[in-house]
Amino acid sequence: MGRWTKKVAAGSIAAALSLSLAACSGKEEASGSGSKSEELSGKVTLWTASLKGEPFDTYFKKLETNFEKLHPKLDLVIEDIPQNEMEQKVLTSLTGGDVPDVVNLNPHYMSNIAAQGGLLDLTDMVSDETKKSFVEGPYESGMYDEKLYALPWYLTTTVSWYNGSQFDKAGIKELPKDTQGIYDTAKAVTKATGKPSYYPVVNDGNTIMEKMVSLANGEPIVKDGKASFEENQEILEFFTLTQKMYKEGLIPQEAAEGSLNTGQQLYMAGNASFLEGGVTFLGPVESGAPDVYKGSKAGQPLESGEAPVNVAVMNFAVPAKTKNKEAAVELAEYVANPENQLEFAKTAGTVLPATKESLEDNYFKNPGDSPKALGMLQASESLSRAKVLIPPTENSADLRAATKNIFVKNLQGKLKPEVAVKELASEWNKAFEKSGEKVTF
Repeated sequence: MGRWTKKVAAGSIAAALSLSLAACSGKEEASGSGSKSEELSGKVTLWTASLKGEPFDTYFKKLETNFEKLHPKLDLVIEDIPQNEMEQKVLTSLTGGDVPDVVNLNPHYMSNIAAQGGLLDLTDMVSDETKKSFVEGPYESGMYDEKLYALPWYLTTTVSWYNGSQFDKAGIKELPKDTQGIYDTAKAVTKATGKPSYYPVVNDGNTIMEKMVSLANGEPIVKDGKASFEENQEILEFFTLTQKMYKEGLIPQEAAEGSLNTGQQLYMAGNASFLEGGVTFLGPVESGAPDVYKGSKAGQPLESGEAPVNVAVMNFAVPAKTKNKEAAVELAEYVANPENQLEFAKTAGTVLPATKESLEDNYFKNPGDSPKALGMLQASESLSRAKVLIPPTENSADLRAATKNIFVKNLQGKLKPEVAVKELASEWNKAFEKSGEKVTF
């Protein structure tokens, strides 16, 4: 817990924020709503991220009404901000006077703003009961430098998807749980169908990085800012066998591009039989290839049942310059409570709540037998071992770019697997030396 720290880069926003917070520190105490024993009053603003339009407008209108019934002297204003603009808008607001009170951030944005002193430390402001209500991995995503800066709200995590008809044709009864199993399964399915079968999602390199952490199964692949995976046999095996599968036609040639969207297109066309993705993966499949959708099955990620799996988290944080501190914390806890998280998950249809109580609801325990419902069930069952596998770092773009470049070269046989793994470790070390970060993950 609280294992993520990073060096704060000096810059105009950070400097301006520091001066602004210092200048306003006295005003904040006076302009807040006072202790929780007093009735909360005034205006409190919530910024959501890319949740404009139905069905979310109706959900938030109901939430606004219910919150104001609990606190008649509070005026809740909810504004939606495009996700790609959120970090900059929060930082800009902190250098001025028009600051939101609660903001919807991912862990990367959260840690970056917290590192610059822009978020309120919630460690002693949130009850132990509330802290214990969350699933551990998502809760830890709100920690920075041993302090709590955000409460987890909604999640997505990885499941495996496979074409049940093609698996039946190949006589495959269960999903593989290691890389050798992936190879054996892919070989059997391709033999039965005459088509490529396994699609390793690469995206911008992030999913390969996450796969490496899962394969290491608890052993850090980075220690104090130095790559430590050169001798990891599971990672080497993954590079070796994916190259072999690509050469043998078990992996489609398009995997060198590696996006999830390409994987969806191949899956719909019957040219990929199994892969890993989120619950949202089947959305385009349902409308674009209904027969493939009906035959789709879901399972756990394609590794050991004890291996950690990645979870993508959206949090709620309170800017340090909020003018209504107690009301802001009250609002963050309210939106993130089990009842409201469950209702939001039902509204969205493709996300998971971060509270243990919500996950015990029949909506997740007995979701039905549609492919989407089974995917939701598998995703909820994997949450006990889910966490944010790759911490937010200043050099994340460099790490992702190097990973994609070298993995694809390896896939295409342009590098020997042993060389690829060593070259990747070298590139990561250069990136960490450049940023000066001493992270471990």
